[in-house]
Amino acid sequence: MHAADNYVPAGATALVGLRFELFVQDVATSVRFYRSTLGLQPPPTWSGDGYVSLRSGAITIGVQHHAKLPAGHHFSPDRLAGPRGVGLEMVVEVDDVDLAYANAAPHAESCGGSVEPLADQPWGLRDFRLVDPDGYYLRVTSLRRWGG
Repeated sequence: MHAADNYVPAGATALVGLRFELFVQDVATSVRFYRSTLGLQPPPTWSGDGYVSLRSGAITIGVQHHAKLPAGHHFSPDRLAGPRGVGLEMVVEVDDVDLAYANAAPHAESCGGSVEPLADQPWGLRDFRLVDPDGYYLRVTSLRRWGG
């Protein structure tokens, strides 16, 4: 371990969370996929259109139709013309990956996505992958036990 591994800039703020924002073709389809496969829920006041934050526990995934991004946004129509999420694997840790798979697997395809098999990995975790209707790639995994 290097000294730089523990470096924290003077006056640095604590990191307290991470959210994902996904720019999609159809918000309602994405909501149905994430609700059915991972149990993420929109707020009760969500009208069924427009931006929505889907939540469960410490996980928040924002979903918005890509055409509603303002002009000049980083994700221009040209940048979004190809596959979504290329080079990014979002990882969601769950307390019971077998139960998460049992809940997600029957719904992924019927909600416009796909699921890859549950497997034990050589790095000591157990996981499966989901591909959402827009091609975003998620790994659902057991909790990492640091130091053990």
